[in-house]
Formats: sequence, structure tokens, C-alpha cells
Amino acid sequence: MTSHTQIFISAALLCMSPMAAYSKATVHDADALIKSLVEKRSKVEELTEELENKKRERRAKQRAFENQKAQLDAELQRESVRHAQLTEAMQRKKVLIEASKERDAALLPIFEKNAAALKRYVETSLPFRQGERLAEVDLITQKLSGGLLSPRSALTRLWSLIEDERQMAKETGLYRDTVTVYGQKLMVDVVRIGTIGLYFRTGTGRVGLVTRSDSGWTTTFVDEERGRLQINHLFDAFKKQIRVGLFDLPNMLPMPEGR
Repeated sequence: MTSHTQIFISAALLCMSPMAAYSKATVHDADALIKSLVEKRSKVEELTEELENKKRERRAKQRAFENQKAQLDAELQRESVRHAQLTEAMQRKKVLIEASKERDAALLPIFEKNAAALKRYVETSLPFRQGERLAEVDLITQKLSGGLLSPRSALTRLWSLIEDERQMAKETGLYRDTVTVYGQKLMVDVVRIGTIGLYFRTGTGRVGLVTRSDSGWTTTFVDEERGRLQINHLFDAFKKQIRVGLFDLPNMLPMPEGR
């Protein structure tokens, strides 16, 4: 009995040995499979998270693009409105310019008439800085002819010159100017008495006066002692800024006929 039992157990042990080996292999494979699945799951989760991040980034970029597009659309709309306003303003300006051109065209003959009259006046008035005064009238006329001034602007400047001439008639002052005496041009000190006439003194001390005559303007030296003293006294007073007072001077007003 004992011998049989031992044999049976031995046989059973022999039968169990392959099964035990198979179980160990199966357990090892299962562990490896589980480990692989865990790794793959982890990898899937990483890829899923990465995919979600990319989706979020794409949605953020899309929102940014949409916001930018909305801003551009709004700016385009504002520019369209501004363009329409500018176009309308330009049309109104064109209408005003055309109307202004018509008015200016009507002013052109007025300018030409008054410019010619002012030149005639300067040419026959007191010969004081006459060239400069005539040049100012000519300059305005040239700018008008060259399109640099409109008739309205030219007329405004011409009126300013006329006002200067009126003011000149009211003023008395000490200046430097050129006078022509007996055909000779001299740079002299002058005391201008409005536009009635002027007294002058040369660098050598000779004095004289410019007075109106029947033939225009006459320039003469004053060599008579009393007259020389009177004119020198006038220049000395003006150089001392004494411009108000009673001065005895050689007469520069034309004497009435019969006297």
C-alpha cells in the first residue's frame, strides 16, 4: 500500500509539474501584457492631452482671427464712412471754388483799373522811394498773372498799398533816400513832410529841398545862409527825436499866382 501510494503521488507530481510551469509562464505573460497596456494607456492619455491642447490652441487662434477680422471689418466700415464724407466735402469745395472763380473773374477788371490808377499816382507823387513803391504794385500784378494770387487776394494786397500811400501822406520822418539834383543821383538824409515835399542833406553838408512845380517835382540846393541854417536845425532836431514843434523853414509850397 505504501509503495503504491508513493508511486501514485509521484505520478501526480509528475503530472503537475508541466501545469505549474505553464501557470508561471501565463502569469509572466499577463504581467507583461498588463504592463504594456498600462504603458499604451499612458501614451494614449498623453496623446489625447496633446490633441486637446492643440484643439484649444486652434480654438484660441480661431477666436483671435475672428476678433481681428471683426476689428478690420469695423475699421473698413469707418474708412468707408470717412471716404464718403471726404468725397462729399470735396464736392462741396469744388462748388465753392467754381463760385469763387466766377466772383474772382468779376474782380479782375477792378484790380487792373485800381492797379493802373495807383501806379499813375505813385509816378506823379513825391519822388520818395518811388522805385520801391512802383515795384510793389508790379509784383502783385506779376503774381496775379502767374497764377500765384487770385484776383481777390491781389485786390486785397493792392488795397494795403493804397492804405500805405494814405498813411505816408500823414507822416513826417527822417529817412535815407536817393535824390537827383541837376542830373546827378545822390544818397542823402531826407526829412519827408507827408507827401508835400522833403528836405535833404548830403554827406558833404549841402542842403536842399524837393518841391512840386507846374512841370512836376523840382530838386534844388539851398545855398542861402538863412535857409541852410533852418534846414540844418530841422535835421539836428529830428536826429535828437524832436519831431514836434515850430520850425522856420524854406517854403516848399507852390505860391499862388499873382503873389
